[in-house]
Amino acid sequence: MKLFVSLLPSLRPVSPSTDIAVVIDVLRATSVMATALANGAKRIITCEEIDESEMVAEMIGKKPLLCGERGCQPIPGFDLGNSPSEYTRQVVQDRALVLTTTNGTHAIAAAGPADRIITASFLNLAAAVDVMEGAKQVHLVCAGTAGDITAEDTLLAGAIIHSLSNRTVPLELLGDEPILAAQHWRACFGSKTDIDADLLAEEIANSQGGRNLIKAEYRNDLRLCAQLNSAPVVPERISTAPSTFGLPAKAS
Repeated sequence: MKLFVSLLPSLRPVSPSTDIAVVIDVLRATSVMATALANGAKRIITCEEIDESEMVAEMIGKKPLLCGERGCQPIPGFDLGNSPSEYTRQVVQDRALVLTTTNGTHAIAAAGPADRIITASFLNLAAAVDVMEGAKQVHLVCAGTAGDITAEDTLLAGAIIHSLSNRTVPLELLGDEPILAAQHWRACFGSKTDIDADLLAEEIANSQGGRNLIKAEYRNDLRLCAQLNSAPVVPERISTAPSTFGLPAKAS
C-alpha cells in the first residue's frame, strides 16, 4: 500500500488515482459522523457553507436535521451543534442530517477526487483501518484547525499508520508527513494499541483544537472523542453533489 498524508488539506492535493481518501477531523466532525451513523442516522450530507446547508435542506422532502458549528459554537437556527453528545439514537435515528463545520467539511471537499472517501476518528479507528487494508493507494487528509496543523488529527493519522504497519500488507510511506505522524503516535503511546480514554483525552487536550474546545466550554467532548473504537462504523461517501455519507450496503 502507498500511503500519503496531508497534515492540512491544502498541503498535498488528493490525486484521482487515490483508492481511498480518509478524512480526519477528530475534534469534532468525523467523531460526530461516526456517532450519528452508529446511532441510526440514515445519511449525512456535508456542505462547506452555511447557506449551502440551508439550501440543501430545503431541497430534501422530509425535513433533515441541520447540524454544525462555527468557531466551536452551534450555528443559530440549526437543530444540532457539533458535539457527539447531541447525536443520540433518540435524536438521529432514521433521520437525514445536513452538516457544515469550520474545518471538517472543507477537508471532505478537498478529498473529492479520490475514488472512495471515508471518515475516521478514534471512535472508529479499527473499523476504518479494516476498510483501508485492501487498498493500493490511501491518502489521509487531516482537517486541521482554522488553517493550522493540529496535533489531534496528526495523532490519529499516526495511530492509523501504526495499526496498518501491524498488518500483513506492505506499507510504503510517501513523503515526510506520514513519518512525522507515525513518530507523533510513538512519542505519545509507543507500541500501545489499546489506549484509555482519559489518557487519550488528556493528550488531545494539549492540542490547538483541544484548547479551543476547552475555551468554548466543551471540555467533556475531548473524552467523548477519545472513546477508542466505541462507534465501529465507517461513514463512506455514497453519492456526490452534494457529498453524502452513509453505511454502504453489505454484500449478500
